[in-house]
Amino acid sequence: MNSNIAKNLVFRNVFVCAVAIAITSCGTATFSKTGSDAQIESLRSFELAFIDEFAVPGKHFNSTAFDAKVNEGNAKFQQAIANDKFTARRPVLVDLKGQFDADAAHLRSKASRGKVTPALASEMKKDVNKIYDHALGR
Repeated sequence: MNSNIAKNLVFRNVFVCAVAIAITSCGTATFSKTGSDAQIESLRSFELAFIDEFAVPGKHFNSTAFDAKVNEGNAKFQQAIANDKFTARRPVLVDLKGQFDADAAHLRSKASRGKVTPALASEMKKDVNKIYDHALGR
């Protein structure tokens, strides 16, 4: 009987340790994912502000300011990709960076030719929000 009690205690202790490790690792993953979510929200805010700044009908296109803002965005995306602890999110961040590059190229094309309309800015912002919501699993 004592050997049976000892086996049960060992089994119970191993089980409790395994559960504790699982709970701790889930907490860490959630923390990292939460930080990753905050980083993605920060990138969304940057891209929306970028659109607000350069998708203005009738505004003279300043290529120097535009390039500086694109470079700032590129640096933000590269930093987010390099620093993200939730490795499953890195491909998502790479995709968002690609979308930013495409949006910047499209906006440069329209703005440099004076073809910015209120509908363009509205549609771009709607698309950005949709893409970022999808990236966040919403």
